[in-house]
Amino acid sequence: MNHVIIIGGGLSGLTCAYYLSQKKYKVTLIEASPKFGGRTYSLINDEFNDIYDNGQHVMMGCYYETLKLIADLGNRDKVEIQKSLEIPFVHEDGKTIYLKSPKLFYPLNLAAAMMNFKLFSFKERLKIIDFLTDILFSADKDICDLSVIEWLMEKNQDEESIRKFWEILIVGTMNTTAEKASAQVFKKVLSEVFFSSSKSSSMVIPQIGLSELFIEPILNSLKNSGNCFSNTERLISLIVDQNRVVKITTNKNEYHNFDDIILSIPPHALEKIDIKNIKGELLITDFQMAMREIKYSPILNAHFWLKKNPFTEKFYSLIDSEIHWLFNHGSYISLTTSAAEYSIEKERKEIFIEFCSELEKYFPIFNSEMVIDYKIIKEKRATIIPDCTSVKLRNNIFSPFENMKFAGDWTITDLPGTIESAILSGRKASDSFA
Repeated sequence: MNHVIIIGGGLSGLTCAYYLSQKKYKVTLIEASPKFGGRTYSLINDEFNDIYDNGQHVMMGCYYETLKLIADLGNRDKVEIQKSLEIPFVHEDGKTIYLKSPKLFYPLNLAAAMMNFKLFSFKERLKIIDFLTDILFSADKDICDLSVIEWLMEKNQDEESIRKFWEILIVGTMNTTAEKASAQVFKKVLSEVFFSSSKSSSMVIPQIGLSELFIEPILNSLKNSGNCFSNTERLISLIVDQNRVVKITTNKNEYHNFDDIILSIPPHALEKIDIKNIKGELLITDFQMAMREIKYSPILNAHFWLKKNPFTEKFYSLIDSEIHWLFNHGSYISLTTSAAEYSIEKERKEIFIEFCSELEKYFPIFNSEMVIDYKIIKEKRATIIPDCTSVKLRNNIFSPFENMKFAGDWTITDLPGTIESAILSGRKASDSFA
């Protein structure tokens, strides 16, 4: 039985371990931190006995790999998928306008949704539809060196539609700004969301915590199949001989008896690994040098527990706000700010006061006295920035050793650093084994 050691217990490593174990491979999964899940995990507010996620990860019907994994884990009934696209967009004055797909054949339903989207003038709506239609016919090579803002301007998208619509999509899906984001990656995102199936643009809302949805069932499956996993175990070095990794050293163990290794850790961690030859001489690999070029973008999430919840929708998108999304969980709400460079270094109390003030402007039904508890969670390296530089790097990073592979949301998935990208990379790594 082939033995595969997976370094990194985030979603990509967990996914890879799960699918390899289903193929009857012997798997050892090693995670450096005290928890599995990487940047996707759940916490508990003991005072209210509420499970909440570190952040509200926006998922959609086009997350095919994610939904397949959820189904494979027996949790398909634990997520709610919208019957059709419906997103409430909220103005600062409290007015709500819906982007809503009518009951028409796909993709006419999406065109009709945009034509009925009263946030813009009729002329602006036609321009947006024209841009989306053009995606079907544009070639990647024509936009590979463009940022999203350059692409949008080239396609005559006006300032208001960029500010009120495109920037919400860009920041929400790519966790960076239109000035930094790669047009090529954004084209892939739009193609998946709007043109892959009738359900692709529908929002997916988990009914349970992400740990219960993904992490716990995968670890239980590994345990039940006789495979091993370990946390608080940090990779220190790899020893290479004749173009193969032959020894793995961690802070707890040395591993000699394995066939393959999968590195499922973020670029900044890959950069720090000591790789040595059999004589103990340090090797500097091309992929480690390339990792230094990759930049990161933060995400800020705030969770507010309320005396009384006045919100009626399951989620809202806020226009021209530092809060991009509000998700309604009943006893508490979750607020998400992507590309949060401006807010991430602020004190938690300051963030709380600013977010309350912002909510009061957008929702006259809300006031700060409703909040009885709050949690602020900062993910400073939430995702890599999917700019043109990182796209080229991702497409040209290959393992220099014949028994070592990579997995992670930063690898060649053609997607930004999302849950879908992480799970896709883990499945692809597992599929590379017979």
